[in-house]
Amino acid sequence: MASAPDVTLCDLWSRLPGGARSESLRRAAEADWWVLDALPGRWEALRPLVFAAVDYQRFGELAAGVLRCALLACRRRAGTAGELCRALDDHREPRLLDPAQRLSDPALLRMARPDALVAGGRPWFVELNAGPNIYGVPGLERRSAAFARDWPDGTPAEEPPSTLRARALALAGAVPAPVPDGGRRRVLVPTWRATSGIAAKLGDAGALRRYLRPAAQAAEAVGLEVTVADLSEVRGGADGLWVGGDRVDVLFNQFAGSVVADTAALGVLGEAVRARSVRLFVPEAACLLSAKQVLAWMHEDLDLYTPSDRALVLGHVPWTAWLGPGQSAERRRHVLARAARERAGLVVKPSRGHGGTGFVAGAEVSAGDWVDLLARRSLEETLVLQRRIVPDTTWMRFRSVDGARETARVPFVVSPFLLNGRTAGAYIRHASPGTAPGAPVNTAAGAVSSTVLLLPGP
Repeated sequence: MASAPDVTLCDLWSRLPGGARSESLRRAAEADWWVLDALPGRWEALRPLVFAAVDYQRFGELAAGVLRCALLACRRRAGTAGELCRALDDHREPRLLDPAQRLSDPALLRMARPDALVAGGRPWFVELNAGPNIYGVPGLERRSAAFARDWPDGTPAEEPPSTLRARALALAGAVPAPVPDGGRRRVLVPTWRATSGIAAKLGDAGALRRYLRPAAQAAEAVGLEVTVADLSEVRGGADGLWVGGDRVDVLFNQFAGSVVADTAALGVLGEAVRARSVRLFVPEAACLLSAKQVLAWMHEDLDLYTPSDRALVLGHVPWTAWLGPGQSAERRRHVLARAARERAGLVVKPSRGHGGTGFVAGAEVSAGDWVDLLARRSLEETLVLQRRIVPDTTWMRFRSVDGARETARVPFVVSPFLLNGRTAGAYIRHASPGTAPGAPVNTAAGAVSSTVLLLPGP
């Protein structure tokens, strides 16, 4: 059998000269409070993670390979987005989903931000996070620029490739060629109303417009004509979309259609999407790849992959299995029996959950409660069981909004941004000081957001 790709990822901060580390932390501590995107948490990290540039590049290639294997698993079970919904037992009705969209469409992997825990230097991908509602880009880019600007002289470090620019180039690639009116390439960057997500956190259309401004500027910089307007201003339907007198070729939909409050506008957009008279960046169907059940399918399909892809899955996707409606009785018994035997080494989470909701570590509950929880909850929703990864930790200096300072050894999650399969930027989350060991490293649970700098050379 082919071996897993030789990819390691280690925080190199401790290998930097002591004087450089002290100077970097001093400058960061004296800097203004850095707000990432919406409301800051209590804590912020005073330094980036530091990776070797070559390791960062290989890590991105690895992440793209895992996503490709995930899509292959989906395509073995479905040919279209609608068929994939049924295979996932997903009965929601995303308003912008085109059920006839083929899973062979490369647009499904146009943008993703998979989450990896690192154990012994080896990345393990625990979530895939594909789709449009991936936040954090402008603030993370400002954060890496600030770290690089205040980096001490004599220790070379560079920012990762720009996520904003890579996303704008991918957005330009989504514009149909030729465009209907003979050469104009217009993108709508909309504001919207919602009850959750970034729009709800920011609180009003003005703040959301300021948050989206870097995306609009980056799109203009790569030659696109950009209109920024509220979704309520969109007119049209199956024959196309217009804002005022301008026809829209591509919609920058940094939201999930199921949570947007502008229901009338979503109806108009849905007609245009299904009629193929406008394109979405990114298609709503991409969100289906984020279901954690897809990771379980990858392990079910081990014998169907090429030797190199099989090694990729075994070496970088922790063992995952699913329990839920539509499962055969025999398979259900088999998974429950294994879950009972290996309780201490497993975690369970909803296939479609986010923010750490529904996460339970088997080691933290009794054997009876564990089996009861799995049997009961899996009758109503699809769950995934996953081998528990005990992540590496690193020393991190934090400061709080009230001026307190803390140093703690914390685990972290590394999430590369992938645009058309190429890595550009990274989102880092650290457990905050005082977080219980083993808790999910998630912003909803108080995790601290940050980013990376890269060291050139070997």
